[in-house]
Amino acid sequence: MWATGSEQPVSAPAVDVVFVHGLSGDRHTTWTAPHDAFWPQWLADEFDHINVYLAGYDSSAFAGILLGSGASIQDLATTLADGLITRPRQADDIILITHSLGGLIVKQMLRRCADSGDIRFQRLAQKVRAVVFLGTPHQGAQLATAFDVVLRPFKSNATRQLAYSGPDLLDLNNFFSNYAIREKLVVRPFYETEKTFGVHIVDRVTANPNVHGAEPIAVQANHVDICKPISVQSPVYLSVCELLRSLPPRSRNLVVAPSNAVVATDAGASASPATLLPATITDMGHTAPVVDCAPTTAIATPSGVTPDILEDFAYFTTVAPDDRRPLEQKLQDAGRSYQIRDATRRKERFAMALRRHIAQPSAVTRYTQLLGDVESRFSRHVRRPISEGATLAQVDRAIQSDVLDPCLQQFSSPGSEITSALVDNALYYLAGNCHVSWDA
Repeated sequence: MWATGSEQPVSAPAVDVVFVHGLSGDRHTTWTAPHDAFWPQWLADEFDHINVYLAGYDSSAFAGILLGSGASIQDLATTLADGLITRPRQADDIILITHSLGGLIVKQMLRRCADSGDIRFQRLAQKVRAVVFLGTPHQGAQLATAFDVVLRPFKSNATRQLAYSGPDLLDLNNFFSNYAIREKLVVRPFYETEKTFGVHIVDRVTANPNVHGAEPIAVQANHVDICKPISVQSPVYLSVCELLRSLPPRSRNLVVAPSNAVVATDAGASASPATLLPATITDMGHTAPVVDCAPTTAIATPSGVTPDILEDFAYFTTVAPDDRRPLEQKLQDAGRSYQIRDATRRKERFAMALRRHIAQPSAVTRYTQLLGDVESRFSRHVRRPISEGATLAQVDRAIQSDVLDPCLQQFSSPGSEITSALVDNALYYLAGNCHVSWDA
């Protein structure tokens, strides 16, 4: 499953190097130049203290994600994290090498791990010492053009409704820039100087991850070839080698979560197309599990709240075991495909609100009570008409009159008002964690 220049892995590696490809690529061809020049193997041959892994996933499924269907980028991020966690012979340090939109998966993975109540995910985030971005679009006015060109092989009318662009992408970029500075990550961004399909997909501005000290580096290549060094003298290969040699000694200990942390599990998981393979060309691989029902970003365990609130908080922020379909699938099964994009955004907004207020016991208590009231009212007033075959309009009226309006009235008070949007977001958060659904 891994390579070190021979068929056997390093038994006690100092560093794990993980390659994550982008859209329209795969775990082999993305990194392979003409004449089978395959630089992951070069790294494995040159350094005797590392193991090299290739992370793979179904690119067509990723296209569906970006076009607003299928799973979410959060799902791929969690799958990648779980695959890294379950490897044997893990090093204490990890370097992630990404191409194009694969960089977004890595950024989202770090976000999920950093916010997770699962000690395994926390440890994984703390192991990541460096990230190399090869042609990853982070920001800038050309983002729309970059996405459009990258998605060209999957061109359809749906490309006008990218599910992971605009505010969501900018929010992820803001998280990563702050996280990288706080955790002292080494960040190496590269951008291409040549056009692809007549368009400069990732330029100096778009490639900038907004991390102090991470100066975007030009590579004389197009967007497809930037990740394919043709020899051991190629600038990208030499830069990564220098990074491996100069990686500073670890200066911090891995943090252990408190004993009362909420630990996520993979009970009932099914097989995912994501795999981690060795740098040697082989079909052997480790299939990383992913929970069928995709939760929103995990929330850290709050402190200073009563035991009953803490118990309810753990319940609502953990995926329920009885209906583990993704939120998108629930909405599709209920004839509500038109709500998928808005619903996904709303559940993440509520998760962000929880994270922002996690250190405020009063806010955590209020949000937890709101989640409990929304779930209870939905079960009492909405589940029955759904089971009896009510129309979408009838169900919507029941949700508005028996769930949203009463909750808004109950939890708003002078000087401490909440918005109807927050209540709506709470409903979709519960759906994302499989506590409510819109079909029978």
